[in-house]
Amino acid sequence: MKLSIDKNIQEIPFYPKAMKYGLDDGWARLASNENPYPPSQKVLSAILDMLSSVNRYPGNEFELKTAISDKFKAKPEQIVLGDGSDEIIELTLKAMKYRGKNKVVISEPSFAFYAIASKIYGYETHKVPVVNMKVELNMIKEAIDDRTRVVFLNNPLNPTGTIFEDIEFKTFLQGLPPEVLVVVDEAYAEFAENGNFPDSFKYINDYPVLILRTFSKAYALAGLRVGYGIGESSLISFLERTRQPFSVNTIALAAAKAAIEDGDHLEKVLDNNRKGKQFFYNAFKHLSLDYVPTESNYILFKCGERAETLIKKLFEEKILARWMEPYGLRDYIRVSIGKMEENERFIEALEGML
Repeated sequence: MKLSIDKNIQEIPFYPKAMKYGLDDGWARLASNENPYPPSQKVLSAILDMLSSVNRYPGNEFELKTAISDKFKAKPEQIVLGDGSDEIIELTLKAMKYRGKNKVVISEPSFAFYAIASKIYGYETHKVPVVNMKVELNMIKEAIDDRTRVVFLNNPLNPTGTIFEDIEFKTFLQGLPPEVLVVVDEAYAEFAENGNFPDSFKYINDYPVLILRTFSKAYALAGLRVGYGIGESSLISFLERTRQPFSVNTIALAAAKAAIEDGDHLEKVLDNNRKGKQFFYNAFKHLSLDYVPTESNYILFKCGERAETLIKKLFEEKILARWMEPYGLRDYIRVSIGKMEENERFIEALEGML
């Protein structure tokens, strides 16, 4: 039997969900910007405490919302939870559907799921090229027209690790059409060290702004899939109406609450990231490889036409990194900052291949 499938779905590139490698210690997993360190003991204890409750539907959402609101001086009704940030991206596109408003503006390159989800929900995607590996908000603003409904901004930008600063963001918001929602995906915000990184939360009540955050990266809960959005309460109420009940499971909710309340463990993670970042900077300089200074837990570096071959050779050594050809950066590789022994293994292998 052959079913007719909408062209928008046919055009989405297939991304295999089953990995060709396992979770064993033989692999150096530096391709997906994961936290290489396990969650804290407080998180693991919270998970164990909730195991006997999985016969019931999740009843602990409000506890996590309260913990998030306490951290960011918001209100629980200003927070929406999701099965990863990806679900909230989808909620946004569902809730924002409006007659004649069918255009989404994103940067190019950017997190791939913005374009994929937009296509699924029938939006036209307008891509604005980055300049010197950085999002130019003036160019994003120029791309907005009377059909634009959503703008997705990725800050820090995946895959480059660069940011736009607070004054740039404030200027960008001024004069935007009131019917345009600005979604700022700050999945890697915890890693940003630049003192001018936007305090985005201060804009949510005066402008149509939705901030996305995740527990997958700095908080090491990628396998549990917990994301959240913070915005003005009426906006959040519309997102909630498009969300399926209980999309975040009981274990994930308990783990996320424990994680966000464990500031000491987060600081250890960030300190390790700073040390790993400096190690890579020094190594790339030694190898005479150009790299993009990052505000995240990954680094983009240039290796020219050798990039694809190097990725394949690294794979043979059980080292995973990401070739950036799908992002339009075929001369570049993105490497996640791992444990120091993984970072050293990556550089040793790369040096031998070069």
